Amino acid sequence: MPLALACGCAATRHVDTQPAGAGPNKMLDSVAVGKSRCEDPGKANFAPFVVEWDATDLSTFEAKAARDLVFVRYEDCAIELMYSCADNGIPGAYGRYEPPTFTSGAVESFEMKNEDELYAKLPLGALSLAGNVQIGETLELRYYVSGAVNSTRSYVARSAIADNRRCEGATHFVSAYNLGAFALEAYKNRAAGVEAGSALAGGGARTKSESENVKQGGSLADCETQSQRRCRVPIRLVLQRIDDAGEPGDEQTPSAPSAEQAIAAVESSPQHRALKLRLSARKKELEGDGPGCLDDLTRADSLHPQGRASYLETQAFCTMRAGDCDGGRALLREHLASRDVQRHMTDEQLDHKVGEAASARCPLDALARPADKIERLQALVREGRNRDRPTVCVDAATRGAALAESTPNDGQTRRLHSDARLVVKRAAQCLVALGRCDEARSWWLRHEQLRFAGSKRDRDEIDAQANAEFDRVNNRSCGS
Repeated sequence: MPLALACGCAATRHVDTQPAGAGPNKMLDSVAVGKSRCEDPGKANFAPFVVEWDATDLSTFEAKAARDLVFVRYEDCAIELMYSCADNGIPGAYGRYEPPTFTSGAVESFEMKNEDELYAKLPLGALSLAGNVQIGETLELRYYVSGAVNSTRSYVARSAIADNRRCEGATHFVSAYNLGAFALEAYKNRAAGVEAGSALAGGGARTKSESENVKQGGSLADCETQSQRRCRVPIRLVLQRIDDAGEPGDEQTPSAPSAEQAIAAVESSPQHRALKLRLSARKKELEGDGPGCLDDLTRADSLHPQGRASYLETQAFCTMRAGDCDGGRALLREHLASRDVQRHMTDEQLDHKVGEAASARCPLDALARPADKIERLQALVREGRNRDRPTVCVDAATRGAALAESTPNDGQTRRLHSDARLVVKRAAQCLVALGRCDEARSWWLRHEQLRFAGSKRDRDEIDAQANAEFDRVNNRSCGS
């Protein structure tokens, strides 16, 4: 990315943008200075620094960029960030940004001794900073680039946003932006012979009395650390023209998309449609719609088979929810094993993770083994309690009691009988937590009756002891 800027825009347009001519001595006339220095050179893109942004601007930009591609309008020597140019229903409908790519770097710097240099090197901050150079100060920007965030789009066609009125007037989009930190300082005696450069950039040392801090973003000192936590603020944008190919007077030819950007290069491309279907499938899986999820994945695979591998886990979950629990288990285990390339997991650990997923997703009637049914019932009790749905806990108690009745309380099935009874007791505790004390008491008694089924103990004695235990344990929640 070039360090010298060819852009001629004067400011980022915000609500509090300083009007042209409002600087010291009102020397910045919008016609004489602004437009004469801010004409677009006609290049496809340019990369201005954004040193005039404050913390609110930075956080707003980062929040928007986390969801959607950012569009801008370049007009009359100003850049306006058009945050409303988006599809509110589909995040990333026009494109989005990839995770940051962090790089090695070093502190760089450059100076601005007059307005021409200021407009050439810091066009977005020129209006607000011109007063410094007008009174004879030299501005120096020191900065460190720690990484870059690239968009998934190599270009955006005008037709892609033409039907969105909130995008009217957009001229460019932010195709990438640099992360890092910067410090902008003003030197009162630099013009009188002090050499250019800074101590960190290889120049001579300065004293505090010679300079004052004008603006700072992040921490240059933190850029030298391993984590660089305070060296990750947006400091520079790469703005690229929206492609108006086919319109009169336009001679810009879009560059070919890279392999990483191809998935969303064109709004109607098979890759983009497949991505939307796969995201829809993931949402349906979370909502419990297994058949609908599988239908979306099947359609996505027919459009773009290469993207299937990234959604194998979703496919396994949806297969379970659709009733094919064994098929979903096998698919999930194969997927987890293939990801464990270092062989850190044992077979027992793999089986445990698969069992947890199945117990949370497989329909109860689709589970063949009693142990799997019990895991699913326990998951239903947790769901009923967490979502304030007492009927779910009652249903789990009913099924758990039936399973305990059909499982002998001796020999090899003793543990299964005990676990099935435990579902009934946990369901009673769920009902206590949800304020259904009368129902909770009846299921508490049912648990004790199952516990002593086949013994010589009297039924009245069992119920009396169960009632006393219920009152003692749940006195705070269900006491009179």
